[in-house]
Amino acid sequence: MSDDEKQAPDVEPQGDDMSDDEKQAPNVETPNAEENTREIDHSHGQTEVIDDARTRALAEALQSSFIIIRVIMVILAVVFIFSGITTVETGTNALKLRFGKFIEPLKPGLRFAWPYPINEIVEIKIAEDREIVSGIGWFTDEEEPLPPQPSPSFDPEYDGYTVTGDGNTIHVKATMNFSLAEDSGAIKAYEFGFSSVTDFLNSSLDNAVFHESARRSAFDATTDTTSFKADIQNRVRKVIERNNPELKFKELKIALETLVPLEVQPAVDAYGTVEQDSQKKVGEAGKTGKTVVVKAKGQAKLIEEGGSTASTKLRTSIQAEAKSFKDQLPHYESNPELFEQRLVSEAMQQILTNAVDVFYLSGRQPRIWLNRTPEKRKLKEGETP
Repeated sequence: MSDDEKQAPDVEPQGDDMSDDEKQAPNVETPNAEENTREIDHSHGQTEVIDDARTRALAEALQSSFIIIRVIMVILAVVFIFSGITTVETGTNALKLRFGKFIEPLKPGLRFAWPYPINEIVEIKIAEDREIVSGIGWFTDEEEPLPPQPSPSFDPEYDGYTVTGDGNTIHVKATMNFSLAEDSGAIKAYEFGFSSVTDFLNSSLDNAVFHESARRSAFDATTDTTSFKADIQNRVRKVIERNNPELKFKELKIALETLVPLEVQPAVDAYGTVEQDSQKKVGEAGKTGKTVVVKAKGQAKLIEEGGSTASTKLRTSIQAEAKSFKDQLPHYESNPELFEQRLVSEAMQQILTNAVDVFYLSGRQPRIWLNRTPEKRKLKEGETP
């Protein structure tokens, strides 16, 4: 490219139909060029005015939008801050967390915490009655568990069961109803002490059912359910305390259902009937034995009291006679014959006090003639002679 071509201005062609004269004289002005220039300047001024108005309107709109956005942001910030205010209802305890970590317990009332995810308030109803069911020894192994079903044979891989201490099998269903203690430690342990507290409590109940079934016979487990329930409850408490002593309960109750395999139920019922009859007879024999013992003790006491009374009376009489002999001994020693006569006279008076007829005999060959007819005894009413 030459130097003249570099210095020449770029002129855009107006079209293919331009003549050679027009291409050689591009800067030649027409007679109306000045008027055209004025019209262009006027149009340009009007365009600038319109653009300035649009710019001002846009600026005002943006300024208004920014004000509205600021107000909305302030409102959202206030709402965000005050959204952490929570009311903890009566009968409910709450735990305050910060980034998922326990900070402090919250009592019922109006409480503040930073909104999630900074803080979080977890409410736990302590008065709520919760339920755990142990069906491992009861339900069948199906997608929809069923209670024990009658079948020709017992299948341990299909039917739920427990093994008793005498080597038999029974079906056991235990239901645990509990409520948490009103203690922050118990609530914390229930909520954060286990990866799954429900699975832990269910496992503890299963453990208690198997453990206590193995400590008694099948007959005792199915008849004496009161002691069975109490032992299961004590075992559950022991397992929970061993794993987490802070998990405590306000109330914990066990409901129990027991069955023998249904195919042997008739034999068990017959055995139960015999056992009940046996216990009934043993009880009656025990009552009879107690009655006999009480009666014998009463008679022995009467005999003992009678002997004690007789011995007391005899001792008193002997003491009185001994005192009388002791008092009369001086009189006998002073005049024995007179004393003997006085004793005979006193004895005769006692002997003849109630006598009807008195006979005095003297001589070596006494004879008595009795010819009086004896008096007839009066008969009582209804008595035969």
